[in-house]
Amino acid sequence: MNEEKSLLRIHTQEDRQAVAGILVKNGYTVRQVKVPRANGKSYYLCLEVRIEERSLESQ
Repeated sequence: MNEEKSLLRIHTQEDRQAVAGILVKNGYTVRQVKVPRANGKSYYLCLEVRIEERSLESQ
């Protein structure tokens, strides 16, 4: 199965929730992930977005 995956770095929780809701309604799989910063002591919260072939076929 061929999947495309992207990371979206969105700063505020409210914005992440809004974007995730829109993406889910349009057939994407969305999850929140922690991505380490360059210093290694903290992290960014990002949305990992995937679209699967079967989702593309139904559109």
